[in-house]
Amino acid sequence: MQWELSTPVDLEKMAKEEKLCIVPIGVLERHGEHLPLGTDALIAHKIAVEAAKIEPCMVFPPYWFGQVHEATHSPGSFVLESDFTITLLQNICDEIGRNGFTKIMFVNGHGGNGSMLTYFLFSTMDRHVPYTLYSVMYDSGLTPDERAKAESFVMPDGGHADQWETSLVMSVAPESVKMEYQRFPEPVKGLGRVGHLGRVFTPYSWYASYPEHVTGTPSLGTKEAGDKLMELYIERLAKDIKAVKEDTVVPSFQKEFFERADKYENK
Repeated sequence: MQWELSTPVDLEKMAKEEKLCIVPIGVLERHGEHLPLGTDALIAHKIAVEAAKIEPCMVFPPYWFGQVHEATHSPGSFVLESDFTITLLQNICDEIGRNGFTKIMFVNGHGGNGSMLTYFLFSTMDRHVPYTLYSVMYDSGLTPDERAKAESFVMPDGGHADQWETSLVMSVAPESVKMEYQRFPEPVKGLGRVGHLGRVFTPYSWYASYPEHVTGTPSLGTKEAGDKLMELYIERLAKDIKAVKEDTVVPSFQKEFFERADKYENK
């Protein structure tokens, strides 16, 4: 059930019966020249909506304002100040909690959000909240069988605006894909301009390798492959939703943690 399409009666019923609200999160950033700026959130939202039809829960509207400082140089990117981004996430979660949902799960569609979401989840340990937080990247942690299934209709590729992501957008929002705009020689490879640092990370590591925000072989993308990938990711997320809905362990740890923290603070 989608938050923006729900009546107040629907929302209260979902909060009481299922308790879980999903927040699909992406960014507005360049994905080469051929894909829409909202690619990440569009995919994550569609997967969440379809998975919620299998395992009922509430789905929040797509959230566009993640971490994307590495794309500030590109047209259409939307970059908010870091402290405001965290504050906005906190307020959204508080409002979802105020509306009766006791579990909130981020479904992330943008790799650059990973560290931000990890920090945000940790930051909620600083105060009492009436909800438990969870986070998952929709395409992470595929089992060997799932990976083999996916690679039976798409090849391993670059990871951004590539065959996989192009195929997914062709499935989710085909009218937004403009393959005639794809002008980079394929396969688009990372430039490796900070390779001399080895495993050392810098704020410019992504830009140094992928300044145009496209990798791999996008021209090989097809709607048929995207439909199959969507089916796989939807099925996988439905399992995650079921696990989170049934989880009693993390809420019990949260309760225990704050009891101990309050006791220590009041010594």
